[in-house]
Amino acid sequence: CPLAKRGYSRDGRAGTLQVEYGLVTDEAGRPVAVEVVPGDTADPATVPALIEKLQGRFDLADVVLVGDRGMLTSARIAGLRAAGLGWISSLRAPAIRKLADAGTLQLGLFDERGLAEIASPDHPGERLVVCRNPLLAEERARKRTELLAATEARLAPIVARVEAGRLRGADRIGLATGRVIDRYKVAKHFALDIGEDRLVVTRREEAIAQEAALDGLYVLRTSVAPERLDSAEVVRAYKRLSRVERAFRGLKAVDLAVRPIHHRTSDRVRAHIFLCLLAYYVQWPLERAGAPLRFGDE
Repeated sequence: CPLAKRGYSRDGRAGTLQVEYGLVTDEAGRPVAVEVVPGDTADPATVPALIEKLQGRFDLADVVLVGDRGMLTSARIAGLRAAGLGWISSLRAPAIRKLADAGTLQLGLFDERGLAEIASPDHPGERLVVCRNPLLAEERARKRTELLAATEARLAPIVARVEAGRLRGADRIGLATGRVIDRYKVAKHFALDIGEDRLVVTRREEAIAQEAALDGLYVLRTSVAPERLDSAEVVRAYKRLSRVERAFRGLKAVDLAVRPIHHRTSDRVRAHIFLCLLAYYVQWPLERAGAPLRFGDE
């Protein structure tokens, strides 16, 4: 199959052939279109074809595309701007930290409410909507504490071996430490003092405190004018991405199980996935119509 390629596997099945598909839904989660691409295609690379489909095939003049930060990169946003489309996405953690360091993002904004709109010269022509979720802040603080403790627990036997003289040499100590220090992705919060017969592990308390200060904060970026979508509506639109994710799960495994795909030609593979999309299109309103009978809720 010419579409079957080896690429990044979200299921952890490295080395297997796969195809990829991009799903577009409306704001309610109703499927609109599906695009099938080779299995080694990066997610952001599917955006230009989507723009062409929305403007060309569907003849839509006014579109606001909502995507996560992995999909709508700065380069793809430039393409959307050139095509005259609006967008809603989010900033990555380093960009949020930069806003805080520059004083543009001040924690005092959230003394009375969990939503604020700011502007930054680093993002000209964009609105930045900052949200603070206290429950998310508590969860991130809990997870960070557990990961730091787990990392220290994995380092403790190495420290004990060094202190007992069973592990000597800076190179050997560094190699043993390197195997475990970033197991839980918190190596940046530890300082290591390694010598020929010495290993001292300490937490970078200042860096931890700086990260903790931004717990529960996320920043959305959009080109949509406030007359069309106010700050709260921008947040609601971004959170509707969960409906796209639900549709993905329904197609992939939960309801329709698009896999396995036994076809070999590109047309038949695309037809197979398109039929699954049509099946989900039929299922979508039936689920909502029957929700009261199944005691279903949001």
